[in-house]
Amino acid sequence: MKKPISLLFFLIVFSNYAQVKLENKDLKNLIAISEKYSQNPNASGEQFAKSIDSLKTPKLNSICETLIEVGKGSESLISKKYLSRPNNEELVLWYVIREIHYNLVSEKQKPRPNIEVAKEILSQKIDERWLLDNYYYRIHGGIASLFNNADLSSKNINIDELGLKNETEKCIFYFNTMNSLVGGRFKVLLMLKKYDKILAFSEKLPTFNGKKYYYHTDLDFDDFEWTGYEESKSYSKVNFDNLYHVLLAQFMALSELKDKKEAQELYFNSILHKEKYFKYATAKDDLQYIYLKSK
Repeated sequence: MKKPISLLFFLIVFSNYAQVKLENKDLKNLIAISEKYSQNPNASGEQFAKSIDSLKTPKLNSICETLIEVGKGSESLISKKYLSRPNNEELVLWYVIREIHYNLVSEKQKPRPNIEVAKEILSQKIDERWLLDNYYYRIHGGIASLFNNADLSSKNINIDELGLKNETEKCIFYFNTMNSLVGGRFKVLLMLKKYDKILAFSEKLPTFNGKKYYYHTDLDFDDFEWTGYEESKSYSKVNFDNLYHVLLAQFMALSELKDKKEAQELYFNSILHKEKYFKYATAKDDLQYIYLKSK
């Protein structure tokens, strides 16, 4: 009886890594979508939308519709429809788009035929965490564009309703979404000491699970190597560091322009006060100093 049970366990664990098979038209259109995306990673403009729409097939409809919404910077991007976890097959197709893009823009390697890249990815076993992170990264430009003007403070994102499989996937979603909304934005504004603008954007942020974003501190997961553009890094170091930049920017803005109680609320209810995560931040010495002063 042990062999069948072991085989079943193997199939359950590794079924997510099965090869994805595409019909010739789907493969051809996926490569065309990838090439058009690489020429226009912001997915912007009517011409891009029309060209992507012309490449729809039943297999590729979801990807095409999502890319068109990304180009619009539509508020629908923070709806359950687009924030929910796609199935693994679709995630692999998004990874093909990424790898063809990297193939076309690489400064270190000579480009290969895109059909070769696509077939290679479709036949590989790829870490689900990489697949999921890639999907949220591909839609980040649309979310960032949306947040240039939109007030999302009345919106609540219930992370538990997005079909994410475990705590790691929930962290991947949260890190990506916060980085899309204010990650790069707050870094620049802090460098320019535009504290008023930091607070203006922070007041327009959506809530997560019914609370302000900084209350989300359930960020325990096993770190893993993450492969970005031609380099591998610790996923925790990259993403905790990004989040700490966001939190520190708002903390400093509140300290400068608002009642100190608001700064204290952010500090004591966020990972700014979670010593176990300091090791992932470039500002770990400063975080440790503030932490010791707060005790």
